[in-house]
Amino acid sequence: MTWEEAKASTQAMELKIAALVSKPEVVSIVQNEKGGLFSCDETRHTWKGITTVALAPGADLPVVLKSMESQLAELLEERGDFAVTKRVDFFGDYAIAAESTSSAEAYLLAQEKDGAIVIDSWSECFTLPEGTYPGGSF
Repeated sequence: MTWEEAKASTQAMELKIAALVSKPEVVSIVQNEKGGLFSCDETRHTWKGITTVALAPGADLPVVLKSMESQLAELLEERGDFAVTKRVDFFGDYAIAAESTSSAEAYLLAQEKDGAIVIDSWSECFTLPEGTYPGGSF
């Protein structure tokens, strides 16, 4: 897998996850065009990206996230290698993690105080072409 393929696959999944939010609840979906690379090990990297779903005024963030939880599990069920978990953080905010049990691919859905859901993503690991500097934006 190339970094371009890893990025494209991960961004496609970000948008599938964002589409789980009921359309009347969505003001906008903004996917960052670029992301960064993080090390998986000495020779491989994972692409890291972000998509933000701004919700309509008055939308109940925890309710929207809880609704997404079962839908996300169904979406990833066909893949067969994802565990979907939920948690409430120190501040009482609800979050959902979907992590592959066989690769570094993962998605974290968390609420933002400004009425948005942020989808952080990590791709499967891949090897960069020789001589490619892993710093900067990808």
